[in-house]
Amino acid sequence: MAKAKPKLPDELQRPLTMASTSLQMQGIDPNNSPEYGILAEAYHRKQMMEPEQQRLRSIFRRHDHFYYPSTVTLGGADHWAEDPSARTAGRAHVSVNLHPSYVNIPASLQAIMPVVNYVATDTSKEGRASAARRERLFFAWAESNEFDVRLEEACLYKCLYGHTAAKISWDSKKLIPKLSIIDTPENLYLGYGDSNYNRIDWAVYNYGLSPQAAEEDFGIEVFPVQDGNKWWPYTTAASHSDPLANLYSKEFQRQPNRINTWYDDMKISVLDYWYKKPAKKRGEPALVCNALIVGNTIVSQSEHPELQGNLPYIVLRNSIIPGSPYGRSELYDVEQLLREKDERITAQAQMIQSIVGGQMWQLVGGDAPDEVPANAIPKPGRVATPGPGNELRAIQPFIPQFQIEDYNRRIDREIAVVTGLNDLLLGLAPSSVLGSSRAIASLVANYEQRIAPKRKLLYSWIKQVWEVTARMWGEMDPAIAELLGDEFRLEITPPELTPRDTLELAQTALNLVQGRIWSAERAMDRVGVEDPEGEKDLIRDEQTDATLNPAAVMTMGNLMALFQQLQAQGVQMQQMQAQQAQAASQLQAQQESAMNAYRQQGAATGTPMMNGGEMGGLPPELVPGNAQAPGSAMPNADQMIPQDTMGGQ
Repeated sequence: MAKAKPKLPDELQRPLTMASTSLQMQGIDPNNSPEYGILAEAYHRKQMMEPEQQRLRSIFRRHDHFYYPSTVTLGGADHWAEDPSARTAGRAHVSVNLHPSYVNIPASLQAIMPVVNYVATDTSKEGRASAARRERLFFAWAESNEFDVRLEEACLYKCLYGHTAAKISWDSKKLIPKLSIIDTPENLYLGYGDSNYNRIDWAVYNYGLSPQAAEEDFGIEVFPVQDGNKWWPYTTAASHSDPLANLYSKEFQRQPNRINTWYDDMKISVLDYWYKKPAKKRGEPALVCNALIVGNTIVSQSEHPELQGNLPYIVLRNSIIPGSPYGRSELYDVEQLLREKDERITAQAQMIQSIVGGQMWQLVGGDAPDEVPANAIPKPGRVATPGPGNELRAIQPFIPQFQIEDYNRRIDREIAVVTGLNDLLLGLAPSSVLGSSRAIASLVANYEQRIAPKRKLLYSWIKQVWEVTARMWGEMDPAIAELLGDEFRLEITPPELTPRDTLELAQTALNLVQGRIWSAERAMDRVGVEDPEGEKDLIRDEQTDATLNPAAVMTMGNLMALFQQLQAQGVQMQQMQAQQAQAASQLQAQQESAMNAYRQQGAATGTPMMNGGEMGGLPPELVPGNAQAPGSAMPNADQMIPQDTMGGQ
């Protein structure tokens, strides 16, 4: 049984009613309209999360007030102007606006650009070259999006509010993925799909556009209509197919530090609605879909299979809170201590004012009148006449004796324990500390350990942002897809926070290269060189420039002359070896020719006498025993020996 949808407030239900009426006038049943179903689903899902968003909104407005006080008194910006000390005449009131320092310093230190390297898929030369090309692609995207500025924004918002998010979209003008940071996290509605808050089923981001911007970007016409004493913007597609303009009632939240003008009141609400369609086959990622709703008009619908079931909103938390999808703001724990500091400094100022506010006198004597005459009040350069028998006495104010500064230092110590910010990072370090590089390195190293978990979350977020960006880029550009090849692994190393650490890292890399432990390319990656291949090309160009490095060019010239000499000697040796091989081949050819001639000779040649025959044969006794076969007509020597002679022997 499906659960009942939450009841929408009147300001949200009215636009849906008007949209339904518009469809009915066109002869379309709203229940059978897919667009109306998406519109209603977006509004109902947004309303489901509204109580939680209101809670976040109240917390964020409180932090906004501390970061940028909206109340300005005669003494300046005041973040606790509601205290009676600020409204009571004759009372001292001091507003110590230290809150921005405890947000900006951690944010700026975490936003220092880390060392980013693309990890090769294998150790072959081609694998390293492919990783270098992908790394250059990453830095090209980062440069196009001003990634250092986006990183500063993300760190500021997460330190102030506890969390923020990045949005990845396609820039149709630059033809490259665009990175934007959500500056109002309370306007980002996320529907988490599990209790661990690791899965997001849908997302709605609500922001405002002026009528002119809406017409330029989406072709939506906006015109004001008065409803009672208030003007409301109506939206229409400027077509005869929409006979009734869709009423819009704005509900997105604006910044409290700016007064809403009439022009702001005419801004229309934009719902960037992302949702998922389950895959047809089990195990496959869901299909991510997007509907862009301007006012009450769906201006675009699209499907994004390249996102692999992930929404383009990547949440960045400032810290980990068990059982919560949010992070902890930098002001969450330090707020009470800063309030105590405000009150104690105000009390000290009041005590000082009571002492130096003016000398107090009293008129004593037996005939002292109830009302002090004007000539009895002491004035500079004039004589006071209290009257006969009367006396003017000074009233000494009560001055309490206690260690005010010790208490203030105790508060500062507790603030340092909570935030980790020491005097060096706050700019209050004495000269003895500033003159010692070892002390500076120790204090910075202590704070690095405090922000190490936050850095890890930030660098993990960068990897997720790049993976979504790369998949979207590859889907839009086949050449980029071929270059990336579904390889998105980045290696991110935290940067050094002090120049001394940077010099030590450079010296360590130099020693490892000279010791043949690291290659020059790995050393360049470690110290933060974006393009090691290009850097090596520049080094080659400089080393071959005689005006910059004459000694290196001379050495290279000597080496080239030596190589040419060795090459000439090698050519001579090759020629001699070729001649020897040719002579040997000729001799072998002659021997083979003689042997062939001998084999091809049919009969013996020479004189008949020497060849045998009549009067030329050998006598039988000179013929060997094996020269005549048995049974032949001509007996051999063995056959001619008598048997008895043999037996007598």
